[in-house]
Amino acid sequence: MASIPPSRAHTPDAIDADLEAAKLESLIDSLSVSDDTNTAALADELGALHSIYPGTLRLLESDGRIRFEIALPAWEGSLTGAVGEDEPPTLRVLVTLRPGYPASVAPQLQLLGLYLGSYPIDAGLFGDVTRTYITSAGVPFTPGDVCVFDGLVYVQGLAGAWYAERLASAEAHAGGDDGTQSQQQRAAAAALAALALDTRPLPNITSSEPITDRKSAFVGHAARILDERDVAAVVQHLLQDRKIARAAHPTIYAYRIVRDVGGVAGKVVEADYDDDGETQAGSRLKHLLEILELDNVLVVVTRWFGGIHLGPDRFKHINQAARDALEAAKLLDEPVAKGRRKK
Repeated sequence: MASIPPSRAHTPDAIDADLEAAKLESLIDSLSVSDDTNTAALADELGALHSIYPGTLRLLESDGRIRFEIALPAWEGSLTGAVGEDEPPTLRVLVTLRPGYPASVAPQLQLLGLYLGSYPIDAGLFGDVTRTYITSAGVPFTPGDVCVFDGLVYVQGLAGAWYAERLASAEAHAGGDDGTQSQQQRAAAAALAALALDTRPLPNITSSEPITDRKSAFVGHAARILDERDVAAVVQHLLQDRKIARAAHPTIYAYRIVRDVGGVAGKVVEADYDDDGETQAGSRLKHLLEILELDNVLVVVTRWFGGIHLGPDRFKHINQAARDALEAAKLLDEPVAKGRRKK
């Protein structure tokens, strides 16, 4: 792990810092008693992160993985002058540590939220963060070495550069480049021009017919994707629909991307999910894509809550809505049988 400087805490209001600290310390204690060197290294890293970013980590429910949200300043002090603001906005990152980390599996990082400060997060920044450990420009993953802190520092660098470019662009459009803009700001704007908005076309999105049960409704959406930037683009596009945005769970999703890297490795599978507040729903969609052996596919399910709790039936409807969308998008080899459409 790199040399660790002190960091300012950015604690979201919704986090009960004492409760979350107790949960994290309990997890660290349970990992520390293991004789496995891999588990011990993980415990040490979590303890270090807890010390570096006090009060900012929130553990999430998981299925064998360790998942936590961390709130960071979008940049540290050295960048403040370049972007022309004293206080950086809060950057929310989802960290996923799968079984096998750090011995053989890299961490996964994902941006949370739709905005960084007052600027909407675009697919380019979302994808760059997701590829932190799988791109030559990112953080190298060495089996056996912990690397979450290095990844978070890298993400802060990406976010600071991205924010600086947008701030400089906004000032230029407002007539701010009249000689009062600092030399640092002009230099930052010129150096960061490559981080402009992603202009790739939006993937074609196919939506299913709604499934209704006791006033709740479920609609699936499916798309063929090429990389993680497409995931962000589709999710953000769906959230622009006011009806979807108002749903109890607007974007429960899972994706599976397969890359042919050649050599001994052959193919690399990149897959992840988001429960969007409906615990285990996203992981079930991910499992659905796996058993259907679908590659380069994103499936999203929107659920509107009708006021009556459905119990386990909600998972049946979420899966069926996803399958209906995949079939409607012609992403399945064979049509799947329809479930009951209405109760």
